This record gives sequence, C-alpha cells and structure tokens, in this order.
Amino acid sequence: MAEPEAYDGPDVMAGEYVLRVLEGSELAEARRRMLADPGFVAQVNWWEDRFGTLCEQSATIEPGAAVWPAILARLESDTASAVVPMRRGPAGWSIAFALGGLGAAAAAIALFVTTPTTIRVPVPGPTQVASAEGQLVAQLASEDAAIRLATIVDPASRRLSLSASGLRPEQGQASELWVIPEGGAPVSLGLIPGDGKLTRELTVEEAGLMRAGATFAVTYETADGAPHAAPTLPIVVAGGLGEV
Repeated sequence: MAEPEAYDGPDVMAGEYVLRVLEGSELAEARRRMLADPGFVAQVNWWEDRFGTLCEQSATIEPGAAVWPAILARLESDTASAVVPMRRGPAGWSIAFALGGLGAAAAAIALFVTTPTTIRVPVPGPTQVASAEGQLVAQLASEDAAIRLATIVDPASRRLSLSASGLRPEQGQASELWVIPEGGAPVSLGLIPGDGKLTRELTVEEAGLMRAGATFAVTYETADGAPHAAPTLPIVVAGGLGEV
C-alpha cells in the first residue's frame, strides 16, 4: 500500500485543528496562532470550507436501528480483549486520510449495515435530559493545575458566571477573559478576578459569540484600557466551550 503524500496546501496544522486531532503542545500552539495570526485564521476558514464541501458531496446512508447498539457491543468486546493506544500519525497524514477517506468511511458503514450479525444487545432506554439544558461550560486549567477557571454561560438569560483561582498577574496588570469563536478573532469579555467569582450579563453581541466549539482564553493585560482590542501573548490558560 502506497504511503499518502504530504499535503503542501494551506497550513497542515490549520487543517488538523479543524479536524480536532491536535493534542498537547501542538493544540496549544494552534490556539495561540488563532489568537495572534490572522493568516492562520484564514487557513482554518479554508479548511472548514473544504471539509464542508466534501461532506456535502458524500452520499447519505441510512443505517438500521440495530447498527449503533451493535457497534457499541463490538467496541466493548474489543476493549475487553485488548487496549490499543491511539496516536496521531506524522504531520500531514491526518489531512491526507481525511481528504481521501470520506468515501472509504461511507463504504465501510454500508458494509457494516449489510453484514449479518448475531450479537444480541439491549434496546437503549429513553435519554435523560439534564436540567441545565442549553447552558455552555468551559473548564480551563494550567498544566500543573495551579491556575483554574470554571465558566458557565446561559445564552437564554445572557449571563456569564465564572470562578477563578491562581491567576497572578504582575503589578499594573490584570487577568482578561477572551472568547474566540471558531474561525474568528478573539473578543474581550473584560477583566476577571485572580481568585474569586464573577457573574455579569452579556451584551447581545457577546451572547452571539457563545457557541459550542468556541474557545475561552485568559491573558495578562495592562489594567488600564480594558477591554482591549487584541490579546497579548502568552496565553495563560485556554479551553473549549461545550454544551451541558
């Protein structure tokens, strides 16, 4: 089998960021570039458009009702027999596989749907809906866990609540919170306490940025002039915003 060729189009890291396959220091670097590199943001937008077009070109497959329970049963069986660590391949490989693998994935699903199975699985029960439905949360922490930030956003009431600990800006500086929408530029949400809690109402414009997949980040900025137009590197902590 021939090895996939390295892709030499727009920044490979931008594509891997869109695919959400980056981890550790590479993910942190991508988030820093999303904050400070307009060219990188443009490349992320390019990949989002590219992958979106590929998905639109893929044929729709309607699997039977028993497919998903059967997949779960097989996964549980495989996990019980062996645990195989998953690692991302060399830079560029994930992009090559993503561009060439959509058709293969569709074929694999079709094969699974048409292959008889003798596995007996229970029918899933009703899904329990959380009482906080519609809220968004983000958990930010430094590598040594000395800095922590927990946020809850209620888009319906346009309210942001957060609890922070361990933020230690230098004299004359303050901790500033930023939201970075997917493919967009960072927008300041104002200064936050280094230790303590804060609750405030979001503006209509700020609430419009609160979507699952956005990123929250904290930087140390000069105490005067907040909210600032753009963040100053380095990023102190960062984390994704997700639905409850």
